[in-house]
Amino acid sequence: MEDAMNDVYGFRQLRSVAILALVAVALFNAALVFAEEDALKNRIEILEKKTQELEKAGEEEKGRWEELTGHVETLEKELTMVDYRTGRIRALEEKVGALTIGGDLSFFLQGIVNNAEGLKEKADASYSGDLFLIVPSGPHGNVYLRGDIGQGEGISPLLPPTFSGPNADLEFNEPKFNLVEAWYWTSFPYPDAKDRRVELTIGKMDPTALFDANAVANSETSQFIADIFVNNLALEFGGDANSYGPGLSMGYRFTSIYNKGLKVAGRVGLFEGDGDFKDVFDRPFLIAELDIWRPYYGLNGNYRLYGWTNQNKHTDLLDSSQDDISNQGLGLSIDQQLSNDITLFVRYGVQDKDVSKFDQVLTIGGQIIGNSWRRANDRIGVALGASHVSDKFQEASLTLDRYEAAADYESYIEVYYRYWANKNLSISPDLQVIINPGGDEEKDNILIYGARMQITF
Repeated sequence: MEDAMNDVYGFRQLRSVAILALVAVALFNAALVFAEEDALKNRIEILEKKTQELEKAGEEEKGRWEELTGHVETLEKELTMVDYRTGRIRALEEKVGALTIGGDLSFFLQGIVNNAEGLKEKADASYSGDLFLIVPSGPHGNVYLRGDIGQGEGISPLLPPTFSGPNADLEFNEPKFNLVEAWYWTSFPYPDAKDRRVELTIGKMDPTALFDANAVANSETSQFIADIFVNNLALEFGGDANSYGPGLSMGYRFTSIYNKGLKVAGRVGLFEGDGDFKDVFDRPFLIAELDIWRPYYGLNGNYRLYGWTNQNKHTDLLDSSQDDISNQGLGLSIDQQLSNDITLFVRYGVQDKDVSKFDQVLTIGGQIIGNSWRRANDRIGVALGASHVSDKFQEASLTLDRYEAAADYESYIEVYYRYWANKNLSISPDLQVIINPGGDEEKDNILIYGARMQITF
């Protein structure tokens, strides 16, 4: 009996020990679980933090990618736009076989802070619209049609006589559509079908689209606005008052397409002198240009040299009996990238001093792309220009009404910022200064403020 009781007691002790051991094991396991849970929570927090950082970085990269994509789309659109003069022929070369329709609408507001005539400070507006159509024609050609509408004289009538106007977009002042360009362009399979070096353009044209081009100073609706920075003032284009008229141009590329580091091309043009479609080639405008493109360390440079003659009748500034004189001149247009964001330009031209108010014109300036402030489509443009007054005009001008004292130069300054609100709308505040207007040093300097809004489609 006593032994049985001892066995029961021992069993109970053993069971208690076992229960305590199981409890200890359970507590140890629970502690391990809690420790693992804390470690897992810490890992989850770290992973969540890293995920948020990656998502943030991904959003930034996505934003940069979207900004870059928008920048490329904007550049492609500008390349095919009718106002982007340096890209017209290149756009046609790339779009053979594709029907293309596009256009733009530009609004200008300009005001005078001070002018030499003592008029009240005033601001005037103008607008213009372009619509173009590119139609494939033949295996290597296109027909190009462009219509234009515009209204408003701007502030030009308020200014004293100046060599350069403040707005090169003032082509028409009537609310009706005008067919300003209608021409055919083609290239020829010489020396072979792939390396086509010869091209022809014929019809009613704007010669400024083919000659005196510049990557950053060639379009009044997207770059500088003043006449002096859109084209060389010392280059008297043929055609009507807006340079439109019948003509033809032949181009030849001397280098092969397989030469990726150099492109040399020549172009000649024959245009009607006055653009009235009468006696077309009796007194023509003739021009020949040599273009050289060469990248330096991946930075593009364009160098253009040209000579021209305008056979229209001109009158000697000091001898009115000499009224059958032609005008001629030489010029160059250069644009060179200094970096992916900065491009500089220079233009120089000289013309006959016997028939011209100014015989030499020099312009320099540049454009900055807004990558550094994360506005890849935006632009800043700054330019300086000087038109040298010819000796004969200095002598003749002193007998003109309201002309007081001849200066050596009319100087011009322009600064603009082009802000892209979206892919189709840009707004450009603009500031211009004219010093010695019309070569008269007694005239007050003129400060012109303005803004341009352009819609592309």
